[in-house]
Amino acid sequence: MSTLHHHHSYEPNPLEIKQLAEFDASLGDESEGEKRRKRIIYLRDAARQNQTAASTFKAFGCLFIPFVIIPLFWPFLIIMWVLHKKSINLIGTHLAMALEYWGIQQHEIL
Repeated sequence: MSTLHHHHSYEPNPLEIKQLAEFDASLGDESEGEKRRKRIIYLRDAARQNQTAASTFKAFGCLFIPFVIIPLFWPFLIIMWVLHKKSINLIGTHLAMALEYWGIQQHEIL
């Protein structure tokens, strides 16, 4: 008898504290200056990935513009818009927490 295995490809958020701690652990015995430089690069990359995801969602949302004229779709469109806004806010919160965790100023990653 065979058993079905379900594998879900969960990709962790690179800005979660656990991911930041794992990145720190991977830095080993490097100098503090080098660790800081690599942390800044890591945060820049994570911020760019999140910006790309947000832009993709925004571009995908443009496909729904024709549905605006049909009132039947309004509840669905409103829910999509609210979820989009919440996800953007969550990304900003995660980035702010990561910056605080490593003591890096936001202007350093821009």
